[in-house]
Amino acid sequence: ARRVLTGGFTSELSLSFLYKNSDSDPLIMANLKGSLDERTMSRNSVLHNCAVTTHGYLNAGTTNDAFLRDNLDWMKKAANWAKFSATASMGVVHAGHTTEAMTLLEPYLPPGGAADGGDDADFPAVSASGGYAEGGALYALGLIHGSRAGSSVEKRLTAGSYLRRHLRNSHANEVISHGAAMGAGLAHLGSCDMGVVSELKELLYTDSAVAGEAAGYAMGMVLVGSGAGNAGSPPGRVANRDELDEVVAELRNYSRETHHEKIIRGIAMCLALVNFGQEDNADATVEEMRGDRDPIIRYGAMYALALAYCGTGSNKAVRILLHTAVSDVNDDVRMASVIGLAFVLHKTPERVPEIVRLLLESFNPHVRYASCMAVGIAMAGTGDSEAVSLLEPMLTDMADHVRQGALLGTAMIYMQQSDGCNRRGAKSFRDKLAGLVSDKHQTTLTKMGAILATGLIDAGGRNCSLSLGSRGGFTKMTSAAGLALWLQHWYWYPLMHTLSLALTPTCTIRLNGDFMYPKRFEVVCDARPSAFAYPRKLEEKKEEAKKRVETVALSATAKNKARLARKKAKEEEEAGGGAGGDMDVDAKDDAKPATEEGKEEEKKDVDGMEVDGAKPEEGDAAATAGGGKKKKKKEPEPTSFRVGNPARVTSSQASFCRYDLGQRYRPVRPDAPPSGVLMLTDSKPGEEDGELGAVRTPAQEEEADPPLAFEWTPPGHPEHPDAVAAGGSGEDETKDDGDDAMATE
Repeated sequence: ARRVLTGGFTSELSLSFLYKNSDSDPLIMANLKGSLDERTMSRNSVLHNCAVTTHGYLNAGTTNDAFLRDNLDWMKKAANWAKFSATASMGVVHAGHTTEAMTLLEPYLPPGGAADGGDDADFPAVSASGGYAEGGALYALGLIHGSRAGSSVEKRLTAGSYLRRHLRNSHANEVISHGAAMGAGLAHLGSCDMGVVSELKELLYTDSAVAGEAAGYAMGMVLVGSGAGNAGSPPGRVANRDELDEVVAELRNYSRETHHEKIIRGIAMCLALVNFGQEDNADATVEEMRGDRDPIIRYGAMYALALAYCGTGSNKAVRILLHTAVSDVNDDVRMASVIGLAFVLHKTPERVPEIVRLLLESFNPHVRYASCMAVGIAMAGTGDSEAVSLLEPMLTDMADHVRQGALLGTAMIYMQQSDGCNRRGAKSFRDKLAGLVSDKHQTTLTKMGAILATGLIDAGGRNCSLSLGSRGGFTKMTSAAGLALWLQHWYWYPLMHTLSLALTPTCTIRLNGDFMYPKRFEVVCDARPSAFAYPRKLEEKKEEAKKRVETVALSATAKNKARLARKKAKEEEEAGGGAGGDMDVDAKDDAKPATEEGKEEEKKDVDGMEVDGAKPEEGDAAATAGGGKKKKKKEPEPTSFRVGNPARVTSSQASFCRYDLGQRYRPVRPDAPPSGVLMLTDSKPGEEDGELGAVRTPAQEEEADPPLAFEWTPPGHPEHPDAVAAGGSGEDETKDDGDDAMATE
């Protein structure tokens, strides 16, 4: 029980599934890299950063970072904060791989801060400049431990103590402080640890814009869902309630004193995360923030309202958000209010397209962008044709950031959809993304949306979807917090990586009482296999060798050659006199056929055209039927198929699946939907089953088998293979000499 509840067993299940069943297409990144290496885009750091982020999305949780290791020279193009973001993307790829986290990031982590603790006095001095790779590695360490809610508590605390030591001793370098703060917040997500909050508050008061913003986000992650600072929150829900209330009051006061917009934004989002799931208890805080003169605080109020009523479908919250969307004077506040609708209505997603239909026609481009994102978040992974048709006109909008939002929203809708979805609309959208990236006439923001959409549509090796709710119908705090932070990438690009918190593996894993999965257990899916198949992988284009076209000999050319041959023969006859009689005959014989050959060739060409255009006779048709190739008839596709164990089962596919109760293993709850982790009962417990699989981490999967037993003999030993071979050849030579001597006698 301890392994399941706190030992990280559920995280190991997800990691093992994503590692073994990854269907990521390596040609996607290869083609993307080739498009960006063109002369016009090779120096655009924004697109290069987005491409690295897309690689993280494509391989999120699969631990497959082969592309990064094979293209280190291309990765070295990242500089400054782009290097920070590129290093942090490794945390998205290895999300949940807590057992090997320190080993993977060891080349990039800053010196000092041993995981087993230590005295801060022995911490090496931190330089005030540089540190982009080191800060990104600390951020990646937090992403690895914080992206999965079921990761090991012990390993998360160990990583948290390591990150906190760097947080305390790196105030001199804002880049490393930024990475340490984000990492510590992710590692202590939802813990309400007062020690971590105090250390982050110290970093906030250094008044560094970059580090202070990260401290604000991190405190929000640590206190997410605590309701600190709300008068109506129950006192016994969180320990140290008075201290946390005092911290929240200090944050509100500091947001009015500081002049850094980045710090104000970090504090505003911190207050929003604190009020997650508070509903009516957050009303007083939300009203106070809505009435503030600072638009950034009002921006945070919209996210606070959306997170407080996340998944409730509250009409009061919807009414306030819609009123703000059409009345506030600030574009960012209006944008946040529209996006908040997707959080409040995520359990009834079909309502979102209906509500924002008119907002998609708004004169304000920020409202149109937010409407695209709201539809995408609400309808993610459904492949809904109506939602796609709503966003289709936005793909050609006048504003480039609206086109970006339409691309991202459509990619979310088409997540985990087959090529035939929406009358092959998913396939054509993938082709459109590839075309936009290579189009020289598109703006940077539009290309940025196309690149990120390429990663979103195939996230997690095509085995993950964007989901705010759990299989049981509960709102997932980790997903909501991660998605809210990801939406802030509008202002700060490194926050793109927090999307890994909202990605959920869509798998079904059936286990027996010993936590082993029977490989022979199957689930019946009453649908065509192509309806839920993986999209077809790209095929590498082979350059065909150019064939040299033979020059066509015209009849005029043949006549000219014949004329020249006659002229040459006549000249030779005049020069040779009587002795050239025989030569004259030969020349005439050669010239005459040349003229006739040209006519015959023309006749053959005409005849050939007649044959090609004529209808085949009965004899030819019979010959074709007898000896030609027969066209194979396309076999009808089966109407059902069986899903193995473990396997991908999407949210839309689950309704078509049913259990076959005639198998040896049967589900404990036959009425439960076949998705997620399910327990099985064995109808034949006395019989041994040799087809059982164990849940192992990627490091254990790649471990080589031990060598067979053998005896080693050092060189010079009589039994050494070289000595034995030399001795055998000497005996053979002696025997041959003896045979020769006998033959001589």
